[in-house]
Amino acid sequence: MKKIFSVILVFFVVMGVTAQTITVLHSGDTVFSEGTSHFKNAENLLKKDFPNVKVEYIKIDLSDGSTLTMDAMLAAGEAPNVYLDTTVRTSKYMIPEYALPLENLVTDLKDYTPGNLDPYYINGHLLGIPVSGSAQGMAINLDMMKDIGFVIKPNWTISDFMKMAELVKQKYGGKKWATGMFAGNQSGDYLINNWYASFGAQWYKNGEYNKSIVAEKGAKVYEFFQTLVKNGYVPPNSATLVDDDYVIQWAKGDLAATAFFPSWTKPYFDTVIQQGIIKKPFNYEFVPFPRADGVTKVGTYFSGSIAVIHKTGTPADKVAARFVQYLNNNKTETLFAEEKGMIPDKIGIKDPSDPYTVQVMKIVATQGIFDFGLTDRRFTERRALQFPILQQVLNLKITPEVAIKKFQDALNGVK
Repeated sequence: MKKIFSVILVFFVVMGVTAQTITVLHSGDTVFSEGTSHFKNAENLLKKDFPNVKVEYIKIDLSDGSTLTMDAMLAAGEAPNVYLDTTVRTSKYMIPEYALPLENLVTDLKDYTPGNLDPYYINGHLLGIPVSGSAQGMAINLDMMKDIGFVIKPNWTISDFMKMAELVKQKYGGKKWATGMFAGNQSGDYLINNWYASFGAQWYKNGEYNKSIVAEKGAKVYEFFQTLVKNGYVPPNSATLVDDDYVIQWAKGDLAATAFFPSWTKPYFDTVIQQGIIKKPFNYEFVPFPRADGVTKVGTYFSGSIAVIHKTGTPADKVAARFVQYLNNNKTETLFAEEKGMIPDKIGIKDPSDPYTVQVMKIVATQGIFDFGLTDRRFTERRALQFPILQQVLNLKITPEVAIKKFQDALNGVK
């Protein structure tokens, strides 16, 4: 009788783990050429461990670039088991009160490149797992460079950029511009923020996110932005444009040199070709952002998806942790690198063959990553603070010194 009872007990314990439904809030699946997808690959592996598990997927509303879907689910008491999204939003939930520590649940941590997981340890606990990511570089329209007779040097300067900008203005007469600019909302702000690195203006020092130091050199950035506006080097209505305008301007070939991601190029080229705006993509390359005098390295922006698990204290936690582990399995890492231009974060994954991804990987290796405080829990709230100030800057309604002090005070006001 005791043996029968033990078998029954084991059965119910197993069923308690396997007969689970976990919910995944996400910003989108990725389909690969072999017909599989990011989520399907992970789910297939998961079901080998937990045959009866069911995974429900919920798509995020990205209309304003905020965490509105996640916030609404929390308010309704329906937190997803897994939140998979860009770091600029998931960092808000990488806090001990919400996130499940993963250091003892994810079993392949040793496979990650040394240092890659460091940003996701909070107070000694791993509260998030990176799931694909890429860095941006300055995308140079080589066809425009040929038209204006200008050659970009790999280690070019702000002075070089301004010479190029004037040549673009003279050649195209306000129909095309040296670079893009927008301040209509917070979405895509990283495309603009990389200019801080060009001027050596740090947002924080040595990972101390309680105090921003952006005003120490940041006025030079806003002064530069106003010069671009005054000289007609950016679209005249930049203050009201949004990132969607910016990326289409790039794909159309209207911007000479501007921030972009290698993985973005094909989708946006396809969009403008399908709309009949252009017939074929222009030639381009990726180089570091130009540097101001005295700046030796211009760190770039790294954008990655992070998976955060809501700790429930139930068997669903173990299932969710295994699902997150499988989201970044070696096969998927390889597919992301080879087909989507993502930078591998695990040991032994073959480098992508895409030459543009390799160019950006070189930028990361030589210039480093700029620290915007992405993994700090306050980043999401702080992110919304700059664009109203930037609108004033681009409309020439405020001085660079006053604007950057206002921005620094706003950052430091979020506790």
